[in-house]
Parts: sequence; structure tokens; C-alpha cells
Amino acid sequence: MSSPLGYRFSSSRTADRLVAGVPAAARLAKAHAAALPGTPLRLVLGDSGTLAPLTRAEVMRLAPGLPVEFSEAADITLLPGEALPDAATILAVQAGLAAAPEQPADPEMALRRAAKAIVRGTAKPGDGMISRHCNRPLSQAASSALLRFGWIRPGHATLLTLLTALAMLASLMTGTPGGLVVGALLFQIASVVDGIDGEIARATFRSSKRGASLDSLIDAFTNVAFLAGAGCNFWMQGQAENALVGMAAAAVMATGLAILGTSAFRREGIVHFDGAKRIQEEAGSPNARLLKDLTSRDFYCFALLVAALAGVLDVALKVFLAAVIVWLVTIISLLSAQARGQQ
Repeated sequence: MSSPLGYRFSSSRTADRLVAGVPAAARLAKAHAAALPGTPLRLVLGDSGTLAPLTRAEVMRLAPGLPVEFSEAADITLLPGEALPDAATILAVQAGLAAAPEQPADPEMALRRAAKAIVRGTAKPGDGMISRHCNRPLSQAASSALLRFGWIRPGHATLLTLLTALAMLASLMTGTPGGLVVGALLFQIASVVDGIDGEIARATFRSSKRGASLDSLIDAFTNVAFLAGAGCNFWMQGQAENALVGMAAAAVMATGLAILGTSAFRREGIVHFDGAKRIQEEAGSPNARLLKDLTSRDFYCFALLVAALAGVLDVALKVFLAAVIVWLVTIISLLSAQARGQQ
């Protein structure tokens, strides 16, 4: 019979060190509880210290009821804590199918590398082209900086998105060409900031339906507010035709988002706006990926910013209005077809 497993940290400091917002020992506790439920977490701390209150609280959150024991090195198989072995590795070592990972030469560096890998892993497989190459690298850099603080929560980033949206609307309501450009820039910044709350939630195991719904609703508000705000800006500049285009685009988008959000909430208990894209993906549509890229928020935020900087936002809004009308018709057609198929 194999000997009990334990985990050695070089010091209580590295056990308490935040790795993408979660103490290293708490991440280890989650993996241990998944691999060996019902067995205590045996820790060996090189400086004979103890865990900080935050670390203990996070162990209780991520592995409720898991006993934590501080052991001597004798009679247990030790895995290096700073290596942050996952559940599969722990099971393999316990079964004798793999050797214990080697102790990192530089424990602090190992934890920093782990933090970077965790944040990189928060990207979504469905990210659009602009998100993959522009927005996501920027939002992940911001998330990495914020996750150095143990008190940071996804809701803080959601609030930051809302504040950015309100600043955007205030800029647009100045009724000046400069306000229009600044508003478009803040719209793009809001698109970047929008990724932070989800990244923090996934990195710290704090994803929830309520948080995801709130994030989606703020996204919808930001989108409609930009279009309506741009329409108001043009109106205040005396450009009635462009104002009507902006207002019409806002109305069409609001209608489509309301349909998608209501449908998703009834079906899944969560508000999101990916229903039409998911239907196309499930149907195996060859154009699903291209449609997803071209209709993704990151794409049109960036495109409208480029148009504003080039002084052709009025033209871009007319193209956008035509696109959202097609988008709305597509949404209604896809959801109607899905409803008929379920009858």
C-alpha cells in the first residue's frame, strides 16, 4: 500500500503567495480534494510556519470540509507544493504510476510562471479575431496586475466596465466632434475592460450565473448607449440624418439583444446574447465562425473606433445599421426555426 501523500512548501510565505488571485496552498487544496476526497491535506512548511487567515479561508471556500494537517516529512510521500500538481498528477503519484514532480529550483519563479499560465488559460475558445490579437492580451495584462491583490473580485471589474461606459456616454453627450472620437475610444476601452471580470472569475473559481448575467446586461447597455449617444452627438451638431441612423441602430440592436437575452434566460436561467451563434454552430453552418467574428462586440467596437478616427463614423453607422437589421432578421429566423423544431 502506498504511503500517504503530503505537500512541501519551502516556506509559509510561498504557501500563502497569491497565484492569479488565489493562495498557492488553496489551489493545491482544491486539486487534492478532487483527486483524493476524504483524505486530509498534509502540509510540510519549510520554515515550520502556518497558513495566513486568507489562505485558510480560501481553502475552506475551494475545498469545504477538507482537514488540513501540518506534518513532519517522515513516512509520507512529498510532492513539491510550489509545483502546484493538478488532480491527475496527484492521482498518478498516489497510484505509483508516476514519480513526484521535482522541487522547483526557484519556488517564487515557479509560482509566477503558474500565475501567468492560469491567466492565459482564461481566454475563451470563441474569442473573435480582434479579441485574440488585441483585446485579450490587454485585458489579461490588466487581470494579472489586479490579481496580485487578494481582495479583488470579478464585480470590481464589472463596475469598472460600467464606469467606462458612463464616461463614454458623457463624452458623446458633449455634442462635439472631439466628444464623438473620445466616446468611440472609450467604447473600445470598455470592450477591452469587459474581458477582465470573466478572466478574474475563471482564474479565481468565482464564476456565477448572476455575475455572468450582470456582465451581459452591462455589455448590452454599453452597446446601445454608444449608438444612441452617437445619434445624440450628431443631432447636437445639426446632422439630423446621421442622428436618425444612430438612433435607429440603437433601437434595432436593443430589440435583438432583448430577444436573445430573454430567450437565454428562459432556457438557461442566465442572460447572454450568443443564442443565434450557438444555433448556427450546432447546425454545423460553414459560415458560423466568420459570422461570429464579424458580429462579435470586439470587432465592431474596433471598427467604429477606426471609423471615428478617420472621420467617417457617419458612414460606418449607416453600414452598421444595415448589418444589425440583417442580424435582427437572422435572430428571429433562427430562433423561430429552433422553436418549430422543438414542437
